[in-house]
Amino acid sequence: MKSNILLSLSLVCLLLLNGCATRSQKVASWPGDMPSREFFVAHYESDLENKEGQDVDEYLLWVLRFYKGWELYSNGWSKVTEDSLYGVKDPVLAQEIRAKMNLIGEGIACEWAKNKKDRRILTRHVVVWGNALIESIKRDQELALINRVLADVNGLLVHQLELDDVKAERYFPRDGDDVFM
Repeated sequence: MKSNILLSLSLVCLLLLNGCATRSQKVASWPGDMPSREFFVAHYESDLENKEGQDVDEYLLWVLRFYKGWELYSNGWSKVTEDSLYGVKDPVLAQEIRAKMNLIGEGIACEWAKNKKDRRILTRHVVVWGNALIESIKRDQELALINRVLADVNGLLVHQLELDDVKAERYFPRDGDDVFM
């Protein structure tokens, strides 16, 4: 009987140690080129409605997919940010672009990673913004587009912009005109 108790205690200790090791590994493996895990956990914890339908691990998985990409979309926000800086020679402009891309990324990731029924930023919005950014690079209009997307992300989050307002034509009219609508 004493050996059964010791065996049971040993198994419990191993399970607890494994849980601690797994948790530490998750924190330690969080990518350094994106906002901290704690930033996203705090945002998750503050959204009581979303917490009811989604656990924190699922939320963080979608945050990671947004920044790093996954099998359905290989270019994550980290790559999109680097692409937006390609060819920018002015260090002040590069710093401004990076700072605004980081703000956009935080706003999108916090919302897009939520349970589908609770979010105001949808995959189609992310696709529209990604395509518009590619077009803005071709036209040498990155900063103007980034400013527009930042305003639209914030507009969606505070319900000043309707979900259906975010479409390709909002950023680059179909007629090829270089002027933003």
